[in-house]
Amino acid sequence: MSSVSESITEHITIGDIRRRYGIATAGSRHDAVTLTSVADALEDITPGALYISATSQYDERIVHAAAKRGAYAIVFMVSDFSETVKTHALPANTEIPVLFAQLNNDARARIASDMAGHPASAMAIFAVQGDRDGAVIEQLHDILHYLGNPMGVIDGRGGISLDRNIGVHTPFSPLDVQRMLSIMAEDGATSVIIHVDDAVLESLALTQVGVDVYTNTIHESLNVPEIEPRRAFLNRKQAEEKKTELKKIAEQNLHTYGAEISDATMCVETTEEARLLVNETLGEKVAKQHKSIATAVTMIMAAGVKKTSIKSALRLSQEMKAE
Repeated sequence: MSSVSESITEHITIGDIRRRYGIATAGSRHDAVTLTSVADALEDITPGALYISATSQYDERIVHAAAKRGAYAIVFMVSDFSETVKTHALPANTEIPVLFAQLNNDARARIASDMAGHPASAMAIFAVQGDRDGAVIEQLHDILHYLGNPMGVIDGRGGISLDRNIGVHTPFSPLDVQRMLSIMAEDGATSVIIHVDDAVLESLALTQVGVDVYTNTIHESLNVPEIEPRRAFLNRKQAEEKKTELKKIAEQNLHTYGAEISDATMCVETTEEARLLVNETLGEKVAKQHKSIATAVTMIMAAGVKKTSIKSALRLSQEMKAE
C-alpha cells in the first residue's frame, strides 16, 4: 500500500499543488478542486485522491480507472508538458483533471506530508540504525511506554500505532511512512521509533521526517567520556568534538533515507552513565545480559528525561516482563 488518506489533517487544492511543485496542467480551471489524499497505486485510491501514475504517457484508460475509484485528479510522469500536448491530443473535458510532472520520491513525500499536516513534527522521532535483532527497539519501546508515552513503531513487522497494526509490506515508500505517521499522530502517539534499515525503508522514505534522537548500534566506537571535575574544560571540549563527529556520521548514514538532521538532533552512542544507571537499577547480571537496555536509556536521557523517571520505568518494565 502506498497512500496517505486515513488521517488527513490539511486539505490542499490542485492550485496549491501546481504552485508548490511546478506541476503542469492543460489549464487552471480546476485549481479550486480540493484533494484529500494521495496514492501511487490504483488499488490505494480513495475518494478525493490525487493519483500519481507511474506511466510516462497520457492514457485515457488510466484516467478512467482512477476516476472510477474516486480520484479527483491524476498526475502522469511526463517531464516535457509542451511535447506531450503536441504528441497527445488531450480531450477538452477529461473525467478528472489531468496533470503532468516528473515527481521523484522526495517530491512525493513532500506532497504527502503537506496533505497529512506534517505529522512527524507533532511527535518525538527516535531513529535506530543497525539493531538486527530488534533488542534496542524493544527496550526503547518498553521504557518509553512505561514513562507514559503513547507509542508508534515502524520496523520490519510493519507499522504499529499504540496497540493496533497499521503496517504495510516492507520496504516502506515515502507515502507509506507519511501515512503511518499521520495515523499515529491521529491516534495520539507522542513518540515514534523508526528502524532505519534497507529492508524496512526505501530510498528517501524518511523525507520530511525530522529525527530527534539517533543511534547506530553497528558503529559503537565514539563514546563520549564522562566529565571529571578536575578536567572539566578539556572533557567538555572533547565531548563537543565527539558530538559533532557523531552528527556528521548520522547525516551520512541517513542521507539515503532523506531524514532531516537538525542542530537539535541528538546523535548518541551508549554512554557509561547509562550503563551505570541500568546496573544500579536492575543489577549487574541483567545489565550484562541485556546491553541493549543501556543503549535505549542513552537515547531517552538524550531526549531530556530525568534519571529518576527512567529508573522507575526500568523497574516497572522488568516487573511486567517477569510476570
